[in-house]
Amino acid sequence: MKRRFSALLLAVALGWMGTVGAVWGQEAPSPPVPPAAAPMEEEDLLKQLGILAEVLARIKQHHYDQPGTEQLIQGAIRGMLRTLDPYSQFYDAEAYQDLQATTSGKFGGLGMEVGMRDGQLTVIAPIEDTPAYRAGIQSGDRIVQIDGESTAEMSLDDAVKRMRGEPGTQVTLTLLREGMEKPIVLTITRDIITIRSVKFYQLDGVGYIRLSGFMEPTPEGVGEAIQALSAAGVEGLILDLRSNPGGLLSAAVEVVSYFLNEGDLVVYTQGRGERQDYTALPQENRTNLPLVVLVNRGSASASEIVAGALQAHRRALILGTQTFGKASVQKIFPLREGDELAAVKLTVYHYYTPDGRDIHGVGIQPDVELTPRGPLETRMWQRARSSEAMKRFLHDAPEDVLAQLSKLDPDDATHPLRRSYETLVDELEQEGIVLSAELLDYAIARETLNEVDDYEYDPWIRAARQYLAAFATFEQMRRTLQKNTNP
Repeated sequence: MKRRFSALLLAVALGWMGTVGAVWGQEAPSPPVPPAAAPMEEEDLLKQLGILAEVLARIKQHHYDQPGTEQLIQGAIRGMLRTLDPYSQFYDAEAYQDLQATTSGKFGGLGMEVGMRDGQLTVIAPIEDTPAYRAGIQSGDRIVQIDGESTAEMSLDDAVKRMRGEPGTQVTLTLLREGMEKPIVLTITRDIITIRSVKFYQLDGVGYIRLSGFMEPTPEGVGEAIQALSAAGVEGLILDLRSNPGGLLSAAVEVVSYFLNEGDLVVYTQGRGERQDYTALPQENRTNLPLVVLVNRGSASASEIVAGALQAHRRALILGTQTFGKASVQKIFPLREGDELAAVKLTVYHYYTPDGRDIHGVGIQPDVELTPRGPLETRMWQRARSSEAMKRFLHDAPEDVLAQLSKLDPDDATHPLRRSYETLVDELEQEGIVLSAELLDYAIARETLNEVDDYEYDPWIRAARQYLAAFATFEQMRRTLQKNTNP
């Protein structure tokens, strides 16, 4: 009986290996045909699969839990993938459906992208307007417990599964944050995550485009934004990729194509086979407007492809802090699991910027480095937003309170709105909350109902607008000089 069972499992294992090979040959973009395995390699493969079958047989016969065959096979697959890298994963039929929903922009959960950094489960970026974002989760937070269970031995796939769930249910996360002495414990209510990956506004003659992810609808949304902002006569564009964890490689290439010349190298990948180049595609709404790109340590993967390409071609000025540094490319290979599709995600390439940089584990270094808020400043800013003094100030203030304040004479201390603002400052100081005028205005902006204020008063966006003005002037001078020297 034992031999028959071992032979059956060996046949199953060989059949599974064959399926993966068939999918690879069908799905991978122009892969080289792998050479036939040498006799010794085939012999070693059969030997190792025989050991696997023997272990499975022993478990089936002797383990007191009496685990099912499907459970054992899937456990073996997940264990095998875990030895490769943090991003290679197995998806059963249910998880594969969740994955497809994620890339289409709608799913249930907390709303953040996570990855493994130095062996620890780490937040790459929270997604705007989601439970994770509203709870104050930040890029770089290390998730050490999920519902009281340590993540030390948890795979990335397992952690994501535990954090997802039915809308309205809760999950408790224990976080370690740089600069904080004690762990942060947050209980967050899950919700339906519908991601609007593109937002755009006109800010005093400058076009602002915010990307929260790279999904199927993203390139079309960027094209619509460029068209609308160009028609409005903006003098330059800010592309905000902060806390953007990435997404689809194809979407990144399409987005970059709006800013580069058709045929320009966007990124290239290198894996087992030959190098594969991805070049800029023809785009109807392509623009030559001066461009500034904002990045931070939550900008990863597809965001780094975009920033790296624009930096390499000197098409944009990159502002912010060093990015996350995820330059590995995963590919989904569908597998048949009964009557439904499962899938395996494998790291198949590393990508390189057009000037040949491998930024994996390193990230993109911005052209101009901006100083992020420190932990103390961040805590004070958050306390100011939730304070009773802030609530009293906004209760009596007009909707466009910041616009009204900006119109007041700085020397007029008698205006009721000015006195109300000064009272807010005094009351916050009494609570030990001291902020610069810029950060206090940003705290007010985040609490008003006017969404444009969130971007109008963001200190980094304000810095980007200043650099954009200088960049636009330089570009105008350069083009004039070029025209005069080449009539």
